[in-house]
Amino acid sequence: MKAQTAIRLCGLLAVTGALGQGDDIPDLIADGPFALRVKGRSYNSSIDGYLRAVDAPSYPEPSLLLHYDSKSAPVADNSSYRFYFNYTGRMESGDNELGFFVSDITVGEPNSVGLMGKAMSLQYRPNTNVAVPALGVGASTVDLTGFDKEHKAFFNYYTDDATYVPNQPGNVSLDENYYNWAICWQTYYSISGPALSWITTGQPHNPTCEFVDLLRFDL
Repeated sequence: MKAQTAIRLCGLLAVTGALGQGDDIPDLIADGPFALRVKGRSYNSSIDGYLRAVDAPSYPEPSLLLHYDSKSAPVADNSSYRFYFNYTGRMESGDNELGFFVSDITVGEPNSVGLMGKAMSLQYRPNTNVAVPALGVGASTVDLTGFDKEHKAFFNYYTDDATYVPNQPGNVSLDENYYNWAICWQTYYSISGPALSWITTGQPHNPTCEFVDLLRFDL
């Protein structure tokens, strides 16, 4: 059943720059639960399933990866298929709320800033344009996400270095939504498998990648 609950946001929005000095800390709305469905974009794609959170023995604390499961429906009563969307109502892209994805907030212990669930952020490597979305890598680091009217997930960003001109400041007031999701065979620490991935630009360096849509499926 879909539900919305309000909890207190401690430090995450200050990191994203959403709050100025002296602003009140807003209530954080947790919207969910929902499953994350992935569907291949190409006409002959066989990818059509759901994501599940998989433990990764990362340092300094364990994180979660999002592995693809070809099941026709999310597994009932399994928290690894349940996710929430946290937002404040103060940040939007068009008519779409901006916030961040977290793992199931009804299980586990609060993190270091007092929030339940593990927030998603992109993990980059210096030799590839394929990033790994991981949950729980630093309690104070998130990437702004949202869902459009077709329930497709996107990342939002405020600048684009393709528009930069020498000796001029870059535009940091853009409002661009990107849909560069892919399923790729990834190895993250000691965990390997078909994982949700993010292509920063162009064609993926990893030859196993296939572009997908990431869709919200309310539970």
